[in-house]
Amino acid sequence: MKKLLIYTFMLIPVWCFGQVDKTKFEEIFEEETTDSKYSKRENHSGAYHYVSPQTVPAWFINPPVSNGNEVYAIGISNPGMDTTAALEQALLRAEILANVFRKSTTQLLCDFFTNEMQHSNSIVFEHFARVTAKLPRQKGNYQVVDTYRNHFDETLVLIKYLPPKKVKSNQLQTIRLELYRNEIDSKTLGVYESIYELLVQPESVEADAMEFFQLTELGNRSDVVSGGTKKEHQVPIYSLKYSGLPMADSASNCFLSHGLWKDYYKSILLQILERAREKPENISFLSENYNSENNQNLTRGISVNKMRFVLSGVQAKQNELSVKLQELPLE
Repeated sequence: MKKLLIYTFMLIPVWCFGQVDKTKFEEIFEEETTDSKYSKRENHSGAYHYVSPQTVPAWFINPPVSNGNEVYAIGISNPGMDTTAALEQALLRAEILANVFRKSTTQLLCDFFTNEMQHSNSIVFEHFARVTAKLPRQKGNYQVVDTYRNHFDETLVLIKYLPPKKVKSNQLQTIRLELYRNEIDSKTLGVYESIYELLVQPESVEADAMEFFQLTELGNRSDVVSGGTKKEHQVPIYSLKYSGLPMADSASNCFLSHGLWKDYYKSILLQILERAREKPENISFLSENYNSENNQNLTRGISVNKMRFVLSGVQAKQNELSVKLQELPLE
């Protein structure tokens, strides 16, 4: 995350305030593109280019309604995985989401200021949001209702989560869903970067995370990294086509570049944050501490809320998934 944030702020001045000298930029190009960490990454894959559109199970579109302490949740593996690993990943992701739906805390922070650096007169929005929940270490807290595997080598699972009645605090792991977004709006340029993360916090810093997922969007481009904190790998850009989804537009199929999970997780996080933003927040004016010759009119909005949700369905529009969540009163 830190590396990506640093990279973001290096890019913005270049785009907004002029071009880097060609010779210097060529040196950067040679350094970055020959780096071993990129040369070993498969940015695009034609593995499923000629596979026919894949359908989704009926319960993916209309999942069972959660009742009382029983929470229904769906987990999806990355595409291109073998059967055993895909099922394991899908089950863990379903269990993570079940605990987020059951009870989670959402923290939002949004800064708004006018950037007058080099007369750019840009309006800048910077957001950071975090959703946290707890995941019991004890296994067997769910029943597998159904599983489904398609020809993109993705596995989908539907579980009914049955939370244990009492769990000691040292037997709980922390789930973190995070979104960082930086937006610049000027007369000549509109730029945004978003970083979506999912992390199950390990017991110690040295240990690998049980689950790590990161989606970075820069304009219309996206990059997906998945795995553990020390064993992450890039999910290639595929050409995947899905049918049978309820479409909110006139399209007959939905095209997803990284598989179902990327858009499914992104939509859930955005839905939770949208509900949180509807609640009251504290507004503070930070002119004394933060205003300078470059930044003016800075305000900060902060809110913290505990929420509970049930999953009610999904639809697609313009090659994006929209997951439907219903907020419930806390028990």
